[in-house]
Amino acid sequence: MLNLGDLRNMVGYISDYDSFGWLVSFLIVHEKQWSLGSMAVLLQQENAPQGVPRRPTQQTSPPVPDTGVSFEYLELPRDHLASTRARLETPRHYFNRLVAAAVAGNDITGGVFYTFPLVAAVAGVYAPICLVISCLLLTFLRPLMLELSSAAHINGATYMYLLQFSGKLMSIVGASSTLLDAVCTTTVSAATASAYLSGEFHHLSTSPAVVTVALLIGLTLLSLAGLRESATASALIYVFHAVTMSVLAVASVVHWARTDPHSEVLRANWATRPEGAAATVRAIFYGCCVSFLGVTGFECTPAYVELMQPKTYSTVLRDLIICATIFNGVLSFIVYAILPAQHVLAGENILSTLAEAAVGSRWLRLWVVVDAVSVLLGGMLTGVITASQLLDRLAWDCVLPSIFLREMPVTKSAYVALSFALACSLLLYAASGLSLNVVSSLFSVSFLFELFQYVMSTALLKFNRPTLPVESRSSLFTLAGAFVIVVTMLIGNIVRDPLSLALFAGPYVIVFTALLLAVRQPNVSRAVLGIYSASPLSRWRFTKSLTNLLARWHCRSRSARVCVWVKTDDIHIMLEALLSVQHNAPDACSVTFLHAQSGGVSVPNDLVPNTHFLDKAFPNMSVDLRIVRDSFSPTIVAAVSDAMQVPRSRMCIISLGKGHPWSLAEYGGARVIM
Repeated sequence: MLNLGDLRNMVGYISDYDSFGWLVSFLIVHEKQWSLGSMAVLLQQENAPQGVPRRPTQQTSPPVPDTGVSFEYLELPRDHLASTRARLETPRHYFNRLVAAAVAGNDITGGVFYTFPLVAAVAGVYAPICLVISCLLLTFLRPLMLELSSAAHINGATYMYLLQFSGKLMSIVGASSTLLDAVCTTTVSAATASAYLSGEFHHLSTSPAVVTVALLIGLTLLSLAGLRESATASALIYVFHAVTMSVLAVASVVHWARTDPHSEVLRANWATRPEGAAATVRAIFYGCCVSFLGVTGFECTPAYVELMQPKTYSTVLRDLIICATIFNGVLSFIVYAILPAQHVLAGENILSTLAEAAVGSRWLRLWVVVDAVSVLLGGMLTGVITASQLLDRLAWDCVLPSIFLREMPVTKSAYVALSFALACSLLLYAASGLSLNVVSSLFSVSFLFELFQYVMSTALLKFNRPTLPVESRSSLFTLAGAFVIVVTMLIGNIVRDPLSLALFAGPYVIVFTALLLAVRQPNVSRAVLGIYSASPLSRWRFTKSLTNLLARWHCRSRSARVCVWVKTDDIHIMLEALLSVQHNAPDACSVTFLHAQSGGVSVPNDLVPNTHFLDKAFPNMSVDLRIVRDSFSPTIVAAVSDAMQVPRSRMCIISLGKGHPWSLAEYGGARVIM
């Protein structure tokens, strides 16, 4: 005959090894002698004081039995519901199409300034083909990103997607790659801008490293003006860049038609192409791998997706692909039509050289230099905005301290998050030896690894959350194609430059470890406390205060409360929800099941005894129940979050069906478990 001790040992085994299926099988085998009703009876008997007969208590208020569990109705005042509904229905200010495209577009269209010389060195005259192919390959990723956005239209990029569709550990993998990619975007753009200035003004005695540091600090100060102001500045830079590239293209075509109507330069450059099929395929393949660095910025759009309407987001992704294809393809082709191959391979400010050759004077060259520095500053803004939005989301989800949410009094910019992003960029630049080539090698792997996270997020969405409401669906063929493309490009870059993997692995492991320790703080504090208690230090008189300090640290690290919304009294679902909380929220010391009771619908009969049963089965976590007398909706979730003082990031929902009237984003960061 089973007793409560056996049950606790069984649940402890499951908690340690996450063997939920084992428990389900166990309960099915013992169904006749271990029904849900007998569970509640046994728990009541275990709690009965000595001398009192151990028998079930009489139910006095059906359909909710009294089993001793903490249970009450959570009353929400009507004025509180009204104010919450009004707050949620307040119209949001979204980026328009131009501003939304400009934030990431500056990085994508500005990539030609530092990518084209690298591609030309690898692929030669095939560089325009490689740049166009890399842009067109993004069409495989666009449907995936639209599907992810329609499922979870929430800032945070791969961190949020992996959190919703997998769990906390995978979300830390995504957060680390997104943060490192954003920092690399900022650093590479700043270093390229300084290198461009140094290439144009040789007489300047200032070191490019000093200029890079000055640009990083100056742009961070500009970002303190506020997110919307930074986005407006990005839009102005984007328009200026488009006008500059259009003028350059027109002037170059006119010069080509006047001075070389028979395309002798283009023919001569074409004659320098690699000979043989194998050499041609190798040049184009490695050229495509390198040219993927020219479309960086595309992966940053989900980091600020909440600032765009869904239709705008779809249009922005399409516009970015079109603009990148036109700018990269047309301009690189014109370069080979006007400049000899040896000038192209020299790799020094190719577009400004093209500008001077097109008009025969320096005015257009200086214009292009100003545009290059401006658009690269816009690329820096892309990285800063991506990093700040990610850090903001991590702070809201209690992964990082709330100090990251502190804002400037007037501009409302998160100055702590921006300062942290600046510190990361400076540290990365210093660790690279102040070398643009080193940071670019790291960036090439970081960018592709970030794209790989989007592919994996889509696969997890399809297989782990098949019932989640999604408006845009990508096919399995598109998913498989995107997987093959990203993995091939990633392997190609590593094979071409094996050092890039080591350069990426070092910073990534550091970021991942730091975030993992922040998430697993209760485990860390318990380990530190255990080691300290077993050491002679704990027995010394003058270390008594340290003992108290470590104990308080451990208590604070396990003081969180998590709420789980349940619709039925299925014990299997409730147990799996608790195991998910235990695995993904180690700082949770209490879990509250919430049930929305619509008018005229009774509370499920076994909901209270099952809650009491799970409360006894999990001795390290208190489990209670609250009944909310209203229909389940985003308004109710937000109102309960305010009433119980539990952040919505700690609100969990079992699942959302395909016919659910609200999207996951409308629940303000609440997690879906199944």
